[in-house]
Amino acid sequence: MTITQASVIQEYKTRTHNTDESPGYFTTDELQKLANLWSLIIEYLSANKDKHIAVNSELLERVKNTWPDVHENETIDAHDDEQVTRRAWKFTKGETIRKPSFLNRKHIDCERQLLERHVCETTQEYVDRVSGHHVPLLPDTYFPSFKHPSSSTRNLRDVFWAIASAKQHPDIWVHRYLRANGWDANKAFLCIQSVIEWRATQALDQINWEGEVRLGFDEQRLGVLQLVGHDRLGFPLTYLRVRRIMPRANQAFVLKRYLVHQFETLQYITRSHSRITMLCDFTGFSMDNTPFNIVHFLVTLGTKHYAESTSILILLVDSWLFTNFWSLIRPFLDASLSARIVFAKTMHDVLVFIDESQVPAELGGLNKIDEMKVPEVNENCKMFDETRREQAEIEWREKVDEFEEATRVWCTRFNGDESDRFANVRDNAARDLDCAERHLGQFTRARTTYERLNMVDSNGQLQLPQ
Repeated sequence: MTITQASVIQEYKTRTHNTDESPGYFTTDELQKLANLWSLIIEYLSANKDKHIAVNSELLERVKNTWPDVHENETIDAHDDEQVTRRAWKFTKGETIRKPSFLNRKHIDCERQLLERHVCETTQEYVDRVSGHHVPLLPDTYFPSFKHPSSSTRNLRDVFWAIASAKQHPDIWVHRYLRANGWDANKAFLCIQSVIEWRATQALDQINWEGEVRLGFDEQRLGVLQLVGHDRLGFPLTYLRVRRIMPRANQAFVLKRYLVHQFETLQYITRSHSRITMLCDFTGFSMDNTPFNIVHFLVTLGTKHYAESTSILILLVDSWLFTNFWSLIRPFLDASLSARIVFAKTMHDVLVFIDESQVPAELGGLNKIDEMKVPEVNENCKMFDETRREQAEIEWREKVDEFEEATRVWCTRFNGDESDRFANVRDNAARDLDCAERHLGQFTRARTTYERLNMVDSNGQLQLPQ
């Protein structure tokens, strides 16, 4: 089935989600193509089970502390956090109100360091500063697994199963690449292979382990990208405030890491969902908020690394400047994502897709978005328990082997006798793997603000108010 913008809009107008090409609703032909893809994946994993890929991740870089002379309790007087970040932005662009003289140079240098600290310190550094001492929010060192402990490389098979088992059924993740490639199993396999290698080199397991603790605190404080509710079809709704993307106030890798972590978090807490809706708020933005390198990176995330994960992308626009932005981004969009992009100029346009109760209050809706909550002491206490983590890893590996074997059999007996029985065995193995992955995740993924806001339960399941 070819997805068009008109068909997507019609789904929302009729409140009827089209389940075609979705897990649980596959046709016989689609199941055959899914089985073909799984055969390619399993063959590849078997041949490369001992293959390791070197980590070379810009996302793991750290901002050097450039504010050594600032007193811990000294702060900047400003109306809100966005205003402070904009002041820091002006410093980086050389837009200071006046050049420092002999008498005010010290004052301006102090302000510069305060601004740099405000936009550059990590959540861990912020917590340590306001506490007056080091607060151990995470274990001091990270290692990928007990079986493959080296932090400089990643095992290819482990990387695949880590993300495939992050969904309630691995088919939810794998089938996205079939859809993105017109149900061509060979093309889908090549895409998956590329994504797995990218995840390995960028060490996304460590990004999830460190979570918000090692992220820039400013991006979280500003709420650049947040999960805020659900759309009219029940898909999780995220809200992107484009005007708060201020990459020149910090180094590019800081914002990239923040965006990747947000995408990763959404993958894990929306385990049973195949798609997410995004409301992109361009009100009050400027072209400085959308530099090419960040735009290209964000598009690559949406079209390649997290392909077919969008239900609809709503662009709320109130400025002629958007024409320049659109000419910048449009050439990089694939046909599938393009069909899911709609434009909104007013609240009335937005309400076609999102109920008023879910629209953020700052846009005229009734949804009063909770501010982020700072990580709490002992919230990641299980991550310090290596004994239980090792046992959870052993159980997860057993369930991976069971699901892989069940899938291998299902692929070879797909059209044969007792095919339904083999499918049931495989689905049961998927449920066991889902439980094992959620249990292991308690020891390998830092808690997020969504758990502190009670939007995610103790089992890692998303709990959105209706």
